Amino acid sequence: MAEPALRGRMLYLVGGPGNAERVDVSDLFASRLASLGLQIDYVIFDRHPSPAWRKTIWRGATAYVVGRSRRTGLTGAVINKLYEFAADLRTFWISLKGSYDIIQIRDKFVVGVLCVFSAKLRRSRFVYWLSYPYAEGRVLDAKEGRALVPWLSLVGGKVAGWLLYRVIMPQADHNFVQSEQMLLEVAAKGIPVESMSAVPMAVSDELLLKPIARVEADTILYLGTLLRVRRLEVLIEALGIVKQTHPAARLIFVGDGETPQDRLFLEQVTEKLGLSDAVEFTGMLPMSKAHDRAAAAAVCVSPFFPTPVLRTTSPTKLSEYMALGRPVVVNSHPEQSLVIEASGAGFCVDWSAAEFADAISRLLSDPEAADRMGALGREYVRAHRTYPVIARQVAERYRKLLPPDVHAS
Repeated sequence: MAEPALRGRMLYLVGGPGNAERVDVSDLFASRLASLGLQIDYVIFDRHPSPAWRKTIWRGATAYVVGRSRRTGLTGAVINKLYEFAADLRTFWISLKGSYDIIQIRDKFVVGVLCVFSAKLRRSRFVYWLSYPYAEGRVLDAKEGRALVPWLSLVGGKVAGWLLYRVIMPQADHNFVQSEQMLLEVAAKGIPVESMSAVPMAVSDELLLKPIARVEADTILYLGTLLRVRRLEVLIEALGIVKQTHPAARLIFVGDGETPQDRLFLEQVTEKLGLSDAVEFTGMLPMSKAHDRAAAAAVCVSPFFPTPVLRTTSPTKLSEYMALGRPVVVNSHPEQSLVIEASGAGFCVDWSAAEFADAISRLLSDPEAADRMGALGREYVRAHRTYPVIARQVAERYRKLLPPDVHAS
């Protein structure tokens, strides 16, 4: 049965440099929902140095691109904040003069407040999409010394949290959050459960068409960001233990940090433990090549350090590993624990190098069992975690939000 059409116009601001290329935007919105008839204009943020504001076509739709400064350090950060504030005002103006049925803001705060008011003035539906607890993350970065200007990060995080939970989300016609755990934690801050929907990360169904690759024996792979907050040194420590029983074991990091220091820290840990010959840092790769490397790994790992900030996430990498037919080792985490229990795609362990090492070694020692787990994971993703499945659920929510006369048009 064909999916019913989704009529209407949306203005969608996607916060964060390069985040429009994430599959929960590029696949879910620009491909799936657009194909149902939803007309979307975007405000997106460039990850590369570029003009402060420009209008272009992105994935067949009108897009306003917010640029970045070529300057680095504190000066560059200040200029980028000015670019963002100017973009907030421009977005507010576009939302006022455009005929949008839905105004949706993702992971931004000042413009979220502005667009709450523009939506009321234009009698549009206002929707907020919370993909990550950025307000809490800023506070944690300040307290743990990762912020460039700690006191500013602390104040910014506190203000952002107040705007989000006292103004933006209470006034939204609907809120999308990243996981069931995030929904529970946001509800604890006073946001009604019935005003929220959890939308977990998923993968394109095209990834399931990728043939099962020839596995490189004794390879362990991590795909994703190398941010210090992830505490990825635990994987290097685990490798040292694994090599006691599997001397040929190698660890591959596919991805990079937000700053050179993120990767440098892990390289220093690797050297200190005498494992430089057994650890590979690929840096950022085109997604197709990153998936090729993951598909050939004997074991894939998804560590999420147990902090309040990370416990609400919905890891994309876990669905990607499983779609590629690879067995996984994860640590206890609300979303990951649920998926592993439901799918049987690998092992879920407590956070420690010894626990990771034991689970990895068990999979390396029994390739046939590992392949069976990988096959179970692939079938779970096919049934529950592809964007055709997610798109049907999200589209139905928008249909309930849109006035009946919009559907009839």
